[in-house]
Amino acid sequence: MTAKALWNLDESKLVGYPRNDDEPVAGLDTNRYATVSLVREPEPTYNPIEEYLVLTTAIDLDALTYTYGWSVETLPPPGPDYQGFYSALLISACYQAVLAEVLSTTSPAPAGALAVFVSAMQDCLSGRANPAAMQGAIWLLLGQLNLDMVHVVELQAMLVDAHLDQLYSLTPQATITETGTAETIISVES
Repeated sequence: MTAKALWNLDESKLVGYPRNDDEPVAGLDTNRYATVSLVREPEPTYNPIEEYLVLTTAIDLDALTYTYGWSVETLPPPGPDYQGFYSALLISACYQAVLAEVLSTTSPAPAGALAVFVSAMQDCLSGRANPAAMQGAIWLLLGQLNLDMVHVVELQAMLVDAHLDQLYSLTPQATITETGTAETIISVES
């Protein structure tokens, strides 16, 4: 296998070397082609949990080399894991507390809020996530319940583990208006 190639100067692209050895090409049009040595850099060390390798190429016409190198890139952050969140939620003490409260009350409001939440969750699971609707369903459900801080912390941990904590919050955000009163923001940016 040859360690040489031709660089097409007109089209700026690499062309296979026409010989099976590294000897010069007789009659080569040097106005159109440059003979370059192929350089293959070894793979660098990287952390496959946080990074990945991208093959790079570079031509150096002064040194007459074409280098195959590597770039270490950071993996993108993981996307939302609705399935993981819902699976964890269903077996959690938090969800058992929600069900116990819904079943023990005579008011239909908690059961209705749970139905809205489950419907929004099903949309997320089927690839039709609507962050504004899901956020509203979370706030509606939590507003109808009296969860203790242990269950709220558990719920927040599940959001973090499923990479949903940047999309959803467990409490509505309050802002101060120009008149100095607190106002709850219900809209969610998508």
